[in-house]
Amino acid sequence: MKTMKIWRKTRKIESHASRFANGRLSVMGAIFFVVLATVTLASCSIEEPDGKWDSMVWLADTPNQITDGVINVSANGCEMTFSCRNYSSPWIENAEFAGEYYYPPREGNNYHTVTTDWFYAEMIGNKLKVTFERNETTTERPIVLTVTAGDIFYTFKFKQFANR
Repeated sequence: MKTMKIWRKTRKIESHASRFANGRLSVMGAIFFVVLATVTLASCSIEEPDGKWDSMVWLADTPNQITDGVINVSANGCEMTFSCRNYSSPWIENAEFAGEYYYPPREGNNYHTVTTDWFYAEMIGNKLKVTFERNETTTERPIVLTVTAGDIFYTFKFKQFANR
């Protein structure tokens, strides 16, 4: 009988000890979770918001004459090719000439070409090919071409000289 009482007392002590250990483990688990959540949240940087993309880097395949950020184009017309160095497949957003905007034929799901009666631009992968027809007029033709890769845009400014 004495052994039975000792066994019950030992059993009660073990039961309390295991409750204490389980409670201690859950407190330690909660502390670990709070520390982990704090570290995770602290690793997020407010300095760089979502959608911050690197600026597009373009390189002309042939040298161009540039004045004040505007690429000069001969009145005789020409073809120019540019390569985007840090985006693999940008597309054309629009072209603007004399206050009028020209858009790619989006209804045909084509975001890679835009044209006017004297200007044509086409994106193939990371290559932009721009073609200017001969300028038979006596006025310069400035045109702005905007390309995009999502949340980043790049604007090409061209000025085709007048036929004198």
